Amino acid sequence: MARVARIDMKKHKWEKAWEDKKFSIETLVPSVLVSKYQNKLLTDDYILDVGCGNGRNSIYLAKRGVNVDCFDVIDLQWEENLPDDLRKRIHFRKTNLLEYPYKTSQYQAVIVARVIQYLNLQELDFLIDKIRSALKPRGFLLLSYNTKGGIFNREEIDVPTYSYTIEYIETLLKKVFRNVKVSEGSKKSRHVNYTDDILTFDIFASDPHISFESPKWC
Repeated sequence: MARVARIDMKKHKWEKAWEDKKFSIETLVPSVLVSKYQNKLLTDDYILDVGCGNGRNSIYLAKRGVNVDCFDVIDLQWEENLPDDLRKRIHFRKTNLLEYPYKTSQYQAVIVARVIQYLNLQELDFLIDKIRSALKPRGFLLLSYNTKGGIFNREEIDVPTYSYTIEYIETLLKKVFRNVKVSEGSKKSRHVNYTDDILTFDIFASDPHISFESPKWC
């Protein structure tokens, strides 16, 4: 597998768009997929929230006694206003998916909500491989995505977007997980109504295959 180039974190395009007030994230309502499978998580379980945004899923699960590691390329500083009991359960890091220090067999669940449509093929493959190694043997992935870009794919936000069919994503995940369940995701949100040709999907994938050798990345 080809190597993935490092991302320049000095001024990421998402960060510049945020500073220029090109977008905002207001809702704290958790993803439908997270709400649906929350009962599979026990008190003091550990989860990883990839591309956590304003922390809506991290906060929701921390309130239910789950320990959360989370990261994003921008720091919206949402955790600074949390009460102490939640701050103790949430560990945020400003970084990107290539540089995050993934822990082996650490997490009962990994959440990837509305993220992969901003990843190229190499970054997507890299992330899925890291998720497999980071999950516990009976762990699971909660993945939601739009088949064409996302909420923030307006022209004034200069970030790349990618289009992945559900058939491609399902095939990719079945190489990694023994159990993959796909359902149609929400077509509407508080901030945007997707056009008719944009499909959204929610995916539950569990029981990752054991990976004895991971590809080397730089």
